[in-house]
Amino acid sequence: MFANFILSTGRCGTQWLAKHLDATFGDRLTVVHEPLYIRYLPRQLLHVRDPAKSDNAQLILGHVEKIEQQLTTRPYIECGWECYSALAYFADRFDGRIRIVHLTRHPVPTACSMVSHRYYCLPPRPDQLTEKALLTPFDVGIRFVEYRSQWEKLEPFEKCLFFWTEINSLGLRLERTLDVQWLRLRSEELFHGDGLGRLLDFLELPHRDEIYEARGRRQDAYSFKTELNLNVAAISQHPRVMAIAEALGYDPLQVNEEEIRGRYSV
Repeated sequence: MFANFILSTGRCGTQWLAKHLDATFGDRLTVVHEPLYIRYLPRQLLHVRDPAKSDNAQLILGHVEKIEQQLTTRPYIECGWECYSALAYFADRFDGRIRIVHLTRHPVPTACSMVSHRYYCLPPRPDQLTEKALLTPFDVGIRFVEYRSQWEKLEPFEKCLFFWTEINSLGLRLERTLDVQWLRLRSEELFHGDGLGRLLDFLELPHRDEIYEARGRRQDAYSFKTELNLNVAAISQHPRVMAIAEALGYDPLQVNEEEIRGRYSV
């Protein structure tokens, strides 16, 4: 039995994925969405690496034990971006029994969606998402430390681009260094193209009509808009973002600004 984890930035279809994998294949596997949410303490875990050293050690290790119990009877799939710092640990813990899906989305709509959910905005969200889960260039384990000098001057949209870049850079790095079964998949292909079929094959699931028919049904329990500035052209001022986007197969400047503002701006 395999433990399957989705590595993503969030805001790229994991709610839809969890709902319809469960609805279609709940007879043969366990599907969960954000089981610990920010209680993974991913910013801290990126530094300490071992959940046993985390302030939420008992909770996280208890969650790992529940996964182990699930694997005695059926495969497990966890959809939710907050597990990003735990994946290296999971690769060791579930050695030979783990698969990772690196789910990506174009950086501009992803960052716009994050701003609409008040990522990096003031005042901070009351659920402590900013403090516990959203990376900053001052965190231990960060790759793009050059953002430190300009951090306070950046708009929330640009900080969200930084987060997108760090998480996807981590994904590219783990893909190279972890000895696990790995699938990199663009969410755009998941909903339009052969991405869903590739995902089902990777997870060793049959191609059932129900999940294909569900691709036309949007699933976002938290769909918001923002009054903040979404200067999508600012991506051109961030070469690190541009480079990671291109490495993932995106043209970072190919965006429909009118469509994006209609979706995310008040």
